[in-house]
Amino acid sequence: MLLKTTVLLVFILSFIFEIQTTLAQNENPNIIWLLAEDLSPDLGCYGNGIVQTPNIDQLASNGHLYHKVFTTSPVCSPSRTALGTGMYQNSIGAYHMRYAEKDKPELPEGIIPLTKIFNDNGYFTAKIKDEIGTGKSDWMFKVHQKPFQGNSWEDIKNHQPFFAQVNFRLTHRDFEEDKKRPISPEEVSVPPYYPDHPVVKQDWASYLESVQLLDAQVGQVIQKLKENGLYENTIIIFFSDHGRPFTRGKCFNYESGLQIPLIISIPQNIKVPKGYKNGKENSDLISAIDVAATSLALAGISKPEYMEGKVFLGKEKEVKRKYIFSSTDRIGETFFKTRSIRTEKFRYNRNYNHGFSINEGATYYRKAKHPVYHVLNILDEKGMLTSDQARLLAPLPEEELYDLERDPFELQNLATAPEWQKEKKRLSDILDKWLEDINDKGLEEDSENIKQHFEDYRKMSFERYSEAIEKQKARVMTAIEQKP
Repeated sequence: MLLKTTVLLVFILSFIFEIQTTLAQNENPNIIWLLAEDLSPDLGCYGNGIVQTPNIDQLASNGHLYHKVFTTSPVCSPSRTALGTGMYQNSIGAYHMRYAEKDKPELPEGIIPLTKIFNDNGYFTAKIKDEIGTGKSDWMFKVHQKPFQGNSWEDIKNHQPFFAQVNFRLTHRDFEEDKKRPISPEEVSVPPYYPDHPVVKQDWASYLESVQLLDAQVGQVIQKLKENGLYENTIIIFFSDHGRPFTRGKCFNYESGLQIPLIISIPQNIKVPKGYKNGKENSDLISAIDVAATSLALAGISKPEYMEGKVFLGKEKEVKRKYIFSSTDRIGETFFKTRSIRTEKFRYNRNYNHGFSINEGATYYRKAKHPVYHVLNILDEKGMLTSDQARLLAPLPEEELYDLERDPFELQNLATAPEWQKEKKRLSDILDKWLEDINDKGLEEDSENIKQHFEDYRKMSFERYSEAIEKQKARVMTAIEQKP
């Protein structure tokens, strides 16, 4: 009798402990960012009928998919700097790609990295590098304390709740081949501003194959969560640091450089926040810095008053954005200095530095890695480009205005059209107010140290890539001669 009573008591206590543990987990869910590189919404769940992305598609079916999400910069380190703070990179003075370590700015007083906010509220932080994760942060500000406490699945398994990140390399150049599920160049369609040439289509197909391999890695991460008993209490947020790595994509303030996928998946074990529903899709305007603010909210942490990101999900949801703001400054040896505003209908770009073409704005790295750069130049010499394609070799104007509803590829610049002057001025004025509100540090003159650093970078980059550029050019020339 005593034995039975003891066994029953142990069972009851175990049951109570399990319930208390579950309740505690529900109150403090784990959060993991699955952060891809150089990825536009080129996924099956976003309507791409060629690419096979079953794991990400399933994540979307089990989660909430967002259609109109844009980064604050179309290139890695400025965008990741914004993600790491919930602040516009040009607001905190860390906007170039990339500074020398000695020239990285301090964060403004009172502003701290997102990981520190999680730490201060009882969360363990980790940047997972087991097997798949690259461990990339790429923040352009000085960091004086270790931002992540762990770097493995074992670390987060033993420290909950956690805020973790898995950074994927795939979809960044150089692309990897999907030998099991190859994509034929004949299947793909490229944007009309690219020549419909086999070299370009092969490059695009290679990118899509890399997307498929990324999807497989996402599936492996989800399986790891399940194997470690973490899946049922972990909110998964899948997104990218900016758009696809193609000419007029990455580095440029257009839809192709700024628009990213975003999927949030919350398991049944976690109390569903207001506005969330499995399988639901959303078309509100969202800035990538809003992911930082919303991640805090999902963890039950109020965002700091200074944070420029907005909460878009849950009981602390803020007013919907009317405008998306983005910027580009120095990227290697090219100094763009572009500011942009996007509404539901329009995009307005202001190019402070202009007069060079999109193709001329290519860094030495891009000249070595992007076949389309050479395709454009060679076919232009042969007079074989359409007007939309030739525009990539024309000087950038000071202002650009696009009607995104009628012109989703942003081909027809309306900035000089008389009938659109009122709309252009309206957006220009709103952009000016934003620049003033955030005290845009990128509009200030660079120090001599920074200028010298980027000049040194230009020389180093030329030495590093000059041979690869010539090889890429010769390869493309041969392909064009074989099939113009």
